[in-house]
Parts: sequence; structure tokens; C-alpha cells
Amino acid sequence: AQPKIANYHFTTLFPNLGVVWVEDGVSFVLADIPGIIEGASEGAGLGHDFLRHVDRCRLLVHVVDVSGSEGRDPVADFDAINEELKRYSPDLAKRPQIVAANKTDILGDPALLEALRAHVEALGYPLVEISAAAHKGTRELVQLAAERLSVLPPIAVYEPDYVPRAPKADASAPLDIQHEDGVWMVEGPWLQRLMANVNFADYESRMWFDKALRDAGVFRRLEEMGIQDGDTVSMDGFEFEYQK
Repeated sequence: AQPKIANYHFTTLFPNLGVVWVEDGVSFVLADIPGIIEGASEGAGLGHDFLRHVDRCRLLVHVVDVSGSEGRDPVADFDAINEELKRYSPDLAKRPQIVAANKTDILGDPALLEALRAHVEALGYPLVEISAAAHKGTRELVQLAAERLSVLPPIAVYEPDYVPRAPKADASAPLDIQHEDGVWMVEGPWLQRLMANVNFADYESRMWFDKALRDAGVFRRLEEMGIQDGDTVSMDGFEFEYQK
């Protein structure tokens, strides 16, 4: 993989997939995703797109800047991102993690690293000290990830729920059609059952309803009775403007 790398925020705009070689016969696919920010669970910073990629992973490597070079608190950063994971998906928040304490080569205050270590280890997460720039600790991180992946079960894949076709209405029974005060009243038990399966806010559903009425000969009968374009048709409490 050839991800774009630079020393400024949001360098990575798209997830990058790469194969990590560990040793002969051992490798895994790594998804390098753009940085997640507070509000990601609500879509900030394209958060939904990025979190969707994380949701497919068996193991998370949570990279935290411990250098203090920007005056940030590593513990607060770690907790903020985990909170976004939890808001997006409680299941995702329970996913195994390895915490990679990055930029240890320019660590200004060792207390920041130790505070993060104590915090994450108390939560049951291992911490690996690394420097991505100096390649320090990266080999140990890769080996630990491979070790954990070797025993982690695959992520459950949820198939889409099957939505059965709406039952075909038995339109053999005649409908009661009356023309009163300029309104065509159309009523009948099978018409009520048919309309119960229609979402009138959805275009496709309305088109299905229109076809069902045409196939049942409702429009032909209305035309034989003298309905005109623009006339009002009332069906089970819904009013429509007739158009041939």
C-alpha cells in the first residue's frame, strides 16, 4: 500500500488496505483509516464512512500521540475516540484493542506515557511503545497483532433480513364504486388489505399500488362509469387526483 503520509492532520483522506508480512506463512490485512475525531459517531469528519471500515476489523490498533508536542492529553484522546466507537456501535467498542503509544522518540514528559499505560492496562488493553517515524517498536507491534489475530474469531457477518413480497391481493371480489358530490368513492375489503401494504410516502410503493389497481381493472371500470382527468378518487380515507 502507498498511503499518503505527512506531518499535518487529516493527511489520510481514504482508508488504505495493505498486507502485513510477519513471517513465512503468516500475514494479515491492515486497514489504515483516517483519524477519527470527536463527533465521528454523528458523521463529523466523514466519521460514518471511516467507522464503517473499522466495524469490519477483528482487532483495533489504537494509535495515540504521547509526545505532548501539541499539548494534548493522551488519556483524554484515547477516551474520546473510544467514546465515539461506543456511540457508533456498542459491539465495536468491545472489540479487542492494542494501544500503540506513538512518537516516543520525541517524548517530552515520560509521565504522559506512564499515565496512558496505567489507564489502558487497567482496561485490559496491552500497550506497545512505538515511533512510526524511527521504526521503533513497530516490529513488536506487528508480532503482537499477528499473535492476537491467530486466536480471535472472525467477525459475525449479518445477512440482510429477508423482506417477503407483499401478498398479491385477491381482486376477484367486486368493489363498491359510488359517485357522490364530485368524488368517486371506491371501497372493498381486498382494497383495504392492498392499501395496508403500501407506503404512500415512497415512489416505488405508489407505483406498485398503481399497477395493482390497473391489473385489477379498477381504472377501466372507473372510465366506463365516466371518470375524467382531474376528478377526485377516495379510497379507504385516501384521496387521489385521477390521471388517465
